Amino acid sequence: MEIILMVVLLAITLAFGWAATKLGMAKVVGQLIAGVVVGPALLHWVEPSHLMHIVSEFGVLLLMVNAGLETDARQLRDNFKAANFTALMGVIAPLVVFPIIALVFGYEWQIALFWGVVFAATSISITISVLGEQGKLGTQMGAVILGAAVLDDIMALLLVTAYSLFIGGSGLGLNTIMPIIAFAFGVLLRQSSRSDKILHASEIFGQWTVFPIFFGSIGLNVVFHDLSKTWIAMVVLTVFAVATKYYGAGIGARMAGLDKHTGNAIGAGMVSRGEMALVIAQIGATGGILSGKVFGEIVVVIIASTLIAPLMMRPLIKKSTVNIKSCLESLRFRQLFKCAYNGSTS
Repeated sequence: MEIILMVVLLAITLAFGWAATKLGMAKVVGQLIAGVVVGPALLHWVEPSHLMHIVSEFGVLLLMVNAGLETDARQLRDNFKAANFTALMGVIAPLVVFPIIALVFGYEWQIALFWGVVFAATSISITISVLGEQGKLGTQMGAVILGAAVLDDIMALLLVTAYSLFIGGSGLGLNTIMPIIAFAFGVLLRQSSRSDKILHASEIFGQWTVFPIFFGSIGLNVVFHDLSKTWIAMVVLTVFAVATKYYGAGIGARMAGLDKHTGNAIGAGMVSRGEMALVIAQIGATGGILSGKVFGEIVVVIIASTLIAPLMMRPLIKKSTVNIKSCLESLRFRQLFKCAYNGSTS
């Protein structure tokens, strides 16, 4: 029976993921919503099970291996200053602001701090999707966003490890260590001459099997009757989920010497949380740090910020492109004017 329910969940999450992409949203958002729709929150068709939990855990590890395979050390090195400032400010802002806001809404300080840890992360896959759509993956902006997103995720994993070790949960257990080991394994595999083929095969396998089950199973854990009492907190925390990354990362990019328009586009590119924040939230839930109610609240805010991010990125990236073009045209005009002036005086 567990296998049948898991197959049902897989089929529905794949369908919802496809529908989400057709509507211009991230696939992961559709898969999360699928879990919410068929789970205890709405239709009660599928309940969480032990088998789903095991498959979901494997999905987390495969996600982390793929994240490591996508980490380009050379790209990080070439844009280290801008990516480092962007990542650092993009982590510090939510890590400072979220605990304060969460404390105002009555969360215990340990849980308030974990809110900051979760929202220190950034989604690489959703950012890559929008950058690819806009033709910006190979630009400096794309390199800085991707480099900063990788650094953000590394810092977020280290933060959740430190949290588990020193503050709460079940301590530094396998649920915390294995994602880090999987990420490091992916970085090592990146050095292989066959890394592109390995990543391609892993992505295909994951996207059609364990990834939808992982994201769908997270949706199964969302329960609306508890969230109805905290909707104001959810709205406020969503606003700060967007603002802390947008302004934090954007300021970091400008500190590294990038112009305002490019800095704003980079800030928007760092807003989406997606899979990495979900992995960290899942670590918190399985490690006994988060209750089911708080876990559901975090998932809702992750979904909301993931929906908002692409809507922000597209116009800001276009504005940055227009600004760069106008600067180049202005530079050409000044050069032509200088040449004409020198010619007339010779």
